[in-house]
Amino acid sequence: MVDVAIIGGGVSGLYAAHLLKQAGVSVEVIEGQQRLGGRLHTIYTPEGHPVDLGGQWIGPQHTRALRWNQRHHIPLHRTHTAGAHLLLTPQQRKKYKGTIPRLSWLALLDLGIGLMRLRKMASRVDPAYPWHISTAEWDEVSLAAWIRRTFYTRKARETFEVGLSTVLGCEPEEVSLWHTLFYLRSAGSLEALIETEGGAQELKFSQGAITFVHSLAQDIPYRLGERVHRVEIEPTRVKLICEGGYQLSARAVFVAIPPAQTGTIQWTPPLPPLYQQLSQHMPMGSVTKIVAIYDTPFWREKGLSGHILRLHGALRLTFDTSPSAGEYGQITGFGVGKLARSLLHVSSNERTAYYEKEMEALFGAKPKWLFQKTWAEEPSIGGCYTGYFGPGGWRYFGQVLRTHLPPLYWVGTERSSTWMGYIEGAMAAAEEAVQSFLTTAHT
Repeated sequence: MVDVAIIGGGVSGLYAAHLLKQAGVSVEVIEGQQRLGGRLHTIYTPEGHPVDLGGQWIGPQHTRALRWNQRHHIPLHRTHTAGAHLLLTPQQRKKYKGTIPRLSWLALLDLGIGLMRLRKMASRVDPAYPWHISTAEWDEVSLAAWIRRTFYTRKARETFEVGLSTVLGCEPEEVSLWHTLFYLRSAGSLEALIETEGGAQELKFSQGAITFVHSLAQDIPYRLGERVHRVEIEPTRVKLICEGGYQLSARAVFVAIPPAQTGTIQWTPPLPPLYQQLSQHMPMGSVTKIVAIYDTPFWREKGLSGHILRLHGALRLTFDTSPSAGEYGQITGFGVGKLARSLLHVSSNERTAYYEKEMEALFGAKPKWLFQKTWAEEPSIGGCYTGYFGPGGWRYFGQVLRTHLPPLYWVGTERSSTWMGYIEGAMAAAEEAVQSFLTTAHT
């Protein structure tokens, strides 16, 4: 028997285990997959180059993650931004600098006014208590409905949709306007979310996110390939029973899996009604991540940054994530929108072939290697980047998302009031849960 059993070996679960162990609490992490890291997943090319199919970036506002990296000497490098970005439409190919692409003056004005309105509305959200809805209508409509009545030009609307779909990990018609506003507030600003320099995409793990995962897992007892099937809460202990037969007893349990996955566990006694329904009302995003490897970052020689914003097709946004010295070329892209979602109906090999052709069309050269990851295929996770609420979600389920049920404690980036959906949010949620556990244990 241990003091705390942790279900889930992602960033939040491992960091919680580290903090608990520092406080003298015995822990064991139970991970259903055959690897640690959760939504951080590094694989390697035949040449040994790291490829991150999950989270890979840290921004200057991510103070917890940065401190950890500095303490453990994990190498980071800046995402390449030098050169011209490209805006691609079915009719045009335009170069631009900065965050906002070159649109017509009318579309730029339209986009600017819409972004200003969004920032002003987001300032009305308290990220600590987002279930306190300041304007009821904002939690009753989808982001798509707001977009339709806010933007008057097609180019402004399409540009906004690509940017927000990529940031949120879901389509505008799926997510509530209120959740969008909360997501912006949890990051501090829209600019912090969408910008590379000075924003969430500024720094990349040079040797892959696996280096961050390994540092978190140092000296932490864990078991892989043990998917928790049932949790039995008894007067003096909690018993975890895994599908393969492994059992573990603990005085408390930290649940470090996405809210959507808590419904896959049989709870005895059952969770309270709203906690049970939470898993049905916070689905995971459906972004496809694509990574292309080239012998060299040849686009730099043409004065291009490798950053492409595309208003059509399945592959809508790309970044140059090559190593800082340019030893080889690496482009990271994101598949969002209706066409990308329709590709979830075909096999993984067919998607890979499709995105290989897309990369070749965008960059004029076939990738040496191409990898794509659709996180909806991960049974223990169910999607990426994060869970989200549709209309009414924060109003009815927001408070239970953040409220512990001792001896059950909830962790994970979805539970965080700051930087939800990011590594920083996962660490913040772990800190809050550990503090709550230690306070309860000492009373």
